[in-house]
Amino acid sequence: CHSPWASTSGWRAGLPAEIDLHLSCNGVTHKVRASGGARLQGDTLFCSSPRDAEVQPDALQLHRHAIRQGNTLYLEWQGDLHAVSQLDPIAAVEASHSHHGGLTAPMNGSIVRVLVEAGQQVEAGTALVVLEAMKMEHSIRAPHAGTVKALYCSEGEMVGEGAVLVELEDNE
Repeated sequence: CHSPWASTSGWRAGLPAEIDLHLSCNGVTHKVRASGGARLQGDTLFCSSPRDAEVQPDALQLHRHAIRQGNTLYLEWQGDLHAVSQLDPIAAVEASHSHHGGLTAPMNGSIVRVLVEAGQQVEAGTALVVLEAMKMEHSIRAPHAGTVKALYCSEGEMVGEGAVLVELEDNE
């Protein structure tokens, strides 16, 4: 039994099939919508022709030769070869927060426990703060070993989504 709901072809009832991808090329991120005969299976985008990729950004249709090597797709355009990779926008935001040492609230909620103090050494994975949101507890954990530089929350405090709760320094 085949279910259209399990399909990764971009099929939508009453609308044309479309697949949105977030791609990065030369440090610039683009949202690309593939349509027509394109279908997504796992991390692979299949197009109607095995040698050409068809993409329609802002109604401009492009046909380009594509070469895949690992997780990178090399596209030939105007005589130049461009390296394009798929980007996970959620993972990119999370990585940017941990890169700057700030650990943020994933959603609005209330701080129910602060488990560390400023100056305390922690290992990767150590629970730092417990946030209650939507009747569930969320542990904010250290992404790497380090020293708690500062705490920006206290027990019982209401915090908004994205609020920095803890600042963590790398141990060097």
